[in-house]
Amino acid sequence: MSGENAADVERSLAGSGQNGEPSTASADARKKRDRQAGEPLAVLATVAIVGTAYFVVIIAALHFLSPDINPIERPTSEYAVGPFGYLMTSAFVALSLSTWALVIGLHRDLSKPAQSRLGLGLLGVFGIGLLVAAIFPIDLDGAPQTLAGTIHSISGPLTFLSLIVGTNLVSRRFKQDPRWRPIHRFASVLALIMIPEFIAGGLAAARETGAGAAQRVLAVTFATWFVLTALQLRANAGERPASEA
Repeated sequence: MSGENAADVERSLAGSGQNGEPSTASADARKKRDRQAGEPLAVLATVAIVGTAYFVVIIAALHFLSPDINPIERPTSEYAVGPFGYLMTSAFVALSLSTWALVIGLHRDLSKPAQSRLGLGLLGVFGIGLLVAAIFPIDLDGAPQTLAGTIHSISGPLTFLSLIVGTNLVSRRFKQDPRWRPIHRFASVLALIMIPEFIAGGLAAARETGAGAAQRVLAVTFATWFVLTALQLRANAGERPASEA
């Protein structure tokens, strides 16, 4: 055997154990590459979870910090006007970042057949709408109408409509990807529940009674959908092969 061939054999054996099986060193290296490949997805999932949790916690806290706002009748956007307005504004921004982290993560992780471009795009519109809500505060009931308040009032229903259609389109396609199939039914049910909740909110607003309660119930539902989806994204990140990164 020539010296060059002997060197090739030694290199081959160095990467293999007995019976030609991968050595512990090469297996560990592969696991490390896979873990590193999943790190960006894990970060995106964490941002989505933390941002959604922050939004929920701030909304809950504002019920105690601003007890003058009736949670049954008034929308959560009114918390953005007043001494603690900065908290509500930060909650809008946090949820927007959460939404975009989830959109990017889903785009990267879902297989092509399981991706709904329209659904992801509508979720992105929801994220933009949250920033609009943060920049243009609502007009309080009985207060003079302002340009910012008008923009907020027009953007609000369109933002929620984008969320509801987007979550339904995205959830329906989860069954096309084996890694996302475990949450397909639960995610789809949550998305479907948002439809009557949205309609109920619109009817309540038209009747001027119970609109605040309807909006808060919808917020709990979509926050649950966000956390559920982000947790699955994080779980998938830990199993993602480097070749798929």
